[in-house]
Amino acid sequence: MITTELKNIIKHETSIDLNNKETLLCRDRDFIEARAIYYKLLRKYTNMTYTKIGRSVSKNHATILHACNNFDWWLKQDEGLLNVYTKVKEKFSDYLGYEKVDKKLEYNLERLFENYIDLKKQYEILKEHVKEINK
Repeated sequence: MITTELKNIIKHETSIDLNNKETLLCRDRDFIEARAIYYKLLRKYTNMTYTKIGRSVSKNHATILHACNNFDWWLKQDEGLLNVYTKVKEKFSDYLGYEKVDKKLEYNLERLFENYIDLKKQYEILKEHVKEINK
């Protein structure tokens, strides 16, 4: 099963067992990040919903959504996490049979999309400021 394989890959790379109930309750950063890697990759490479992902680790959909929304920012802030995520992502995509895409191109596309989202947010803020000034 896909979830089992991803848990095994994460355990191999991080030494954190996502099948252990104590691990799923632990609030230490390493454990939270390992779970977030699990959530993010399942959302990226499968059609699993937040609820279904949550059920696989005894969490609710809001927990999964929160972690997925914050994960990209965590990657920008922590190079060690980015390295672990990249290793796990490569092994998981290989397991799923995805062809390797030029890593530079994939990285650049992800960064461009993130920049687009940031610019869109800034645009909305500036638009509100203009409305306030014009009042």
